[in-house]
Amino acid sequence: MHEKQTKKIWKIRTVKNYPEAHNHLLIGEVLEIEKSYVCLNCKTYHFGRSINGTKDVVVGEVNIRFLPWNRIEIINELPVSFDYVNAVLDVEEKHKIILKDKQFKCAVASSYDSRY
Repeated sequence: MHEKQTKKIWKIRTVKNYPEAHNHLLIGEVLEIEKSYVCLNCKTYHFGRSINGTKDVVVGEVNIRFLPWNRIEIINELPVSFDYVNAVLDVEEKHKIILKDKQFKCAVASSYDSRY
């Protein structure tokens, strides 16, 4: 099932082992799709249940990561033009954290969303 197609930018939320666990998002370019994993060149975003601002989100460096399919809860496809490397965290509304570049923005976290 090896796939290497056109460029794809994904936002992936991983499975939480228990409700109080921190949330983990990976946002970046899909390098490879295999039967058992997805390989991404991405940034990571870690945060807990209580979000008061961008300081509550820990941002990782851009790295290549291999993520097993069984650890993926949801995938959102972002525009291929989304500059995930240089995108910045911002607060759009009270306690709603977004990641934005010059043309696009995507939700990262919100204190009002109980799934986060």
